[in-house]
Amino acid sequence: MPVVRLAVVPFALVGAAILLAGCTTYVAAPIHLETYPSALAARRLDEKAAGATWSGGDLLAAALARNAAVAEAAAKYRTAVAAAKASRAAPGMTLTLTAEYARAEPKQWLYGLGSDIPLDIGARRGERLNAADLAAVQALYDYGEVVWTVRTALTRARADRLSADAELVLAGRLEAVRQARADRLDRRVAAGEDDRGPALIARTDLAVARRRVADARARRVQADATLAQALGVPVAAVADLSLASVASPPRDPDPTQARRDAALTRRDVLRAVVDYDLAESALRLEIAKQYPEIHIGPGYTYDHGVSKLPFNLGLVLPPMDMNRSAIAQAEAKRAEAGRSLEAVQAAALGAVDQAWATLGAARTTEASTRERDLPIAQHLADGAARSARAGEADRIDDLAAQAVLIEAELAVLDADRAATTAGIDLEDALRAPFDPAETTLLQNASRALGGR
Repeated sequence: MPVVRLAVVPFALVGAAILLAGCTTYVAAPIHLETYPSALAARRLDEKAAGATWSGGDLLAAALARNAAVAEAAAKYRTAVAAAKASRAAPGMTLTLTAEYARAEPKQWLYGLGSDIPLDIGARRGERLNAADLAAVQALYDYGEVVWTVRTALTRARADRLSADAELVLAGRLEAVRQARADRLDRRVAAGEDDRGPALIARTDLAVARRRVADARARRVQADATLAQALGVPVAAVADLSLASVASPPRDPDPTQARRDAALTRRDVLRAVVDYDLAESALRLEIAKQYPEIHIGPGYTYDHGVSKLPFNLGLVLPPMDMNRSAIAQAEAKRAEAGRSLEAVQAAALGAVDQAWATLGAARTTEASTRERDLPIAQHLADGAARSARAGEADRIDDLAAQAVLIEAELAVLDADRAATTAGIDLEDALRAPFDPAETTLLQNASRALGGR
């Protein structure tokens, strides 16, 4: 009996053993729910010395290193990149071992080795690789959007906290003035020098002033909580942070160019472009499926003393309708992606227009309050103070004028906060910060992740 007949099966088994020896072994990675809460509670902001002022860029850099959502988006991008690399691996082949024994004389064995190898070439392979690469690009844009969301949350929290701190000072002064005026009126009522009406009004004004103090404290607490969440640290770590003011929008920007940039460069717009490219790739793949998928099958057979080398050519035929239904569906999906892209661009343009209009109105209100209402209140307060010193007016009137001045200052603060919020909304609509340092950080974050 020829040796080749006996060597076929052992050879196949040895080859299979070699392949199995190169396999990766599974390594367990169990999760521990208590790990992250404990680590979060122990985190501190140690990038800057105690008492140093934190700019928007400083806060963003700290958030990029600690924020859980940013870390998750980065992990998803790395997964997409790994998937793109995995898509380049050729599909596995099928290997079939056969054996046959004939009891008739002369008794003989038949051994066979067959294979089925799909030819990973042409449009099918190209579109598979293209779709995987586009998915990685989408993951990068998603990462950029998450980073931008965190950056905007930091900016809003910083503006809210600075405004709340300033409001607490003014509201505290207003409460003290209202308290002094209400106490004086109560004493006059008790002495029978005045009726109770003005005293009741003064008490109502005092209650309003106290509510404003409470509201400002609540906004301060909320701003700290938002700031801590965006930074990925406990609230206690941000309680004593000294924050720099928020960058103001340019006074004379070019709205036409800004609108165009937003409609062309926002990451949600670019992601919609990738969605269209994916739909285009899917259409090309369905068109390629009109043609048979080719498989080859080289093999070996030892047939009753005769060695043979068979070769098979297999064809996976298209559906009976020549894939026309799938092609029509892919064409509809591409048209849908085109409309979706237009909708995203329309939303971007609308957001820019709305933010621009809001910013203009807020700036007008701020200028009017600062340049008209505040000087009038200051003039009245100065006049009342002079009259009180000269004995020409009651101290109660002086306190009322002081309260009017503080309320005017609070109105200026409210208008300034509205203008700052409108500026942040405009940054969000443009997806571009007004602080150059933050722009550099955002660009470097994508580059460091492997972006462009």
